[in-house]
Amino acid sequence: MQTINKDKDFNLIKIFGKEKYEKWIKSYSILSNKDVLAWIIDKIDKYTDEGKKAHKFTITAYLNKLQQYCNYNKNHYQLNNPSDLLQETDIDERNLRVKKYLQYLLKYTKKDITELKELGFAKIPTSVTIRNNIQAKIKSFYSNRGLPISYNLKSAKQGANKNEITLTKDIIKKIQSKLESSNYRLICKFETQTGLRISDVIEELTTENKYKIEYYQEHYFVRNFITQKETVTINYLIFTKELTELIQSVYAIDDLTKLDLKTLFLTRKGTRINKNDYLERLKAIISELGIKGNIKTHGLRKYYNSQLSKNRKLLDDDRILTHWEGREAPYTDQIYSRHIKDLDFYYTEWKKMEQFICIDCIVYDDTHKDTKRHNKEILDLKERNIKLEGQIETILKSKIESDKKLEKLNSKIPNLLEDFENMKTELYNLKMSENLSIKDVSEKEIIETLGLKEIPKKPSKKLNIK
Repeated sequence: MQTINKDKDFNLIKIFGKEKYEKWIKSYSILSNKDVLAWIIDKIDKYTDEGKKAHKFTITAYLNKLQQYCNYNKNHYQLNNPSDLLQETDIDERNLRVKKYLQYLLKYTKKDITELKELGFAKIPTSVTIRNNIQAKIKSFYSNRGLPISYNLKSAKQGANKNEITLTKDIIKKIQSKLESSNYRLICKFETQTGLRISDVIEELTTENKYKIEYYQEHYFVRNFITQKETVTINYLIFTKELTELIQSVYAIDDLTKLDLKTLFLTRKGTRINKNDYLERLKAIISELGIKGNIKTHGLRKYYNSQLSKNRKLLDDDRILTHWEGREAPYTDQIYSRHIKDLDFYYTEWKKMEQFICIDCIVYDDTHKDTKRHNKEILDLKERNIKLEGQIETILKSKIESDKKLEKLNSKIPNLLEDFENMKTELYNLKMSENLSIKDVSEKEIIETLGLKEIPKKPSKKLNIK
């Protein structure tokens, strides 16, 4: 950032470049005046005090209005330079001079605007422009040099764009279809999908080596984006899938983390797209579409903001909306501060809004992926159940066969016992007939008689405890 120090030599060339400076010197003769230069220095000082870059200061907005005022006084009162205006130390004289000029502009109704062109006007200024813009710039010069103006035209409450068109999704689609330039289409997409102002898109985003695209889960984003107007830091500027696809298409790149943002919005000559040319094309398209009203690039940002506001009830902490819009929240606390820093919470909240922000794409709820996963798990469980049912059926069949065999064996046991007793009786009678000693016939004898083997008993093991 170029540091401004009023105690040292002030060089506009170092801030804005030699080419711009020489162009301004030719267009605005007052720039060589020391009082005007001191006024501009103070304005740039205040601008940089807000954390903004000096070279972003719109110097022509101030020079143009004061130059027109000086041209008027030169033509009507032969006052050659701004310093002559400061010779009027009487406040009533200064008030009268300013009043005559402003009333002249307000009452100018001639179809021929030659007089205005000689002063530096391209068209008749509107009442709002005279009251809110021209008056403010002239009074600013006087006040800065220690000679304030007390005369005051009542400021207009409504802006110059009172017939502003409310851009709907349908109108934006029609505008996009008529934007032949890929750069224009991309700028339009950036405004509707991120809510950035035109200067943030064309100038701030493309600042060399300042921002880098990162990736989180399913979306690309830029970390810590600083808006130019209010110098608010948007912690995570997330790109919708619709915006991502257009960038990939225009620059023939799949991985946006490899894209150098300074290459965005360049003409074939290598210069950056002019935002005024872009605005003129939007106006021409609105005229072609037969839509009555005024359009400004800010209208695309308003579309973004309105979509968020309409669906804020879906958010767990709707204060985050102001952060996405590049503004400070009306009130903050530790919870809010934690929410806008927590990427996971931030991303989860933002995803709720994507389907409402988008113009062309259809955003599907990501739960369909969980559904697919759950369906697969269910199929796996069903297959396992089928296998288990088969195993259970096999076991049941085996058990039934075993039960049948056991039942068959159990049915034979009574007969076997009866045969055994009969055999025992016959052996006893045989012994009696052979005059053998009479005693009970043991089971061992019966087994030996039948030629069977007795199953030896397993010796019991005893622990030898010492």
